[in-house]
Amino acid sequence: MVTDVASRQYPHYLYKRTSNGEAVQDANGSWKAFDAEWTLHSICREETNGKGTQIQAANGKFVTFASLIQIPKGVQRIPEGMEIAVADESLEPSRLLNQETMEEAKISGIIRISGVCLKFDKGRLHCRLWV
Repeated sequence: MVTDVASRQYPHYLYKRTSNGEAVQDANGSWKAFDAEWTLHSICREETNGKGTQIQAANGKFVTFASLIQIPKGVQRIPEGMEIAVADESLEPSRLLNQETMEEAKISGIIRISGVCLKFDKGRLHCRLWV
């Protein structure tokens, strides 16, 4: 019963792209970047910003956000600037690494939105993330 209510309240899936570390310089002077990976962060509910509402971002500037993502209370904070994606269905995170697969998922509507976290707010009843 509880999981049924949660699945109706939060019908989407939030993924975040994390890096395995900063780039390091090898003995030859070449920079070696660590691979990034997508991980399932939480269930969520994506709401499109149809009114063109603006928020004050972390840098103090006002920006028009594309979507507001509602997340259950107690979920780990996503830092501003981190790349995220919201999907209609549960996906294998490794599929999101392939740019072609990601574009196909956007075209087909499986990926509702992808972008960068503009702001994250831990509220009393739930958390919110703006993209």
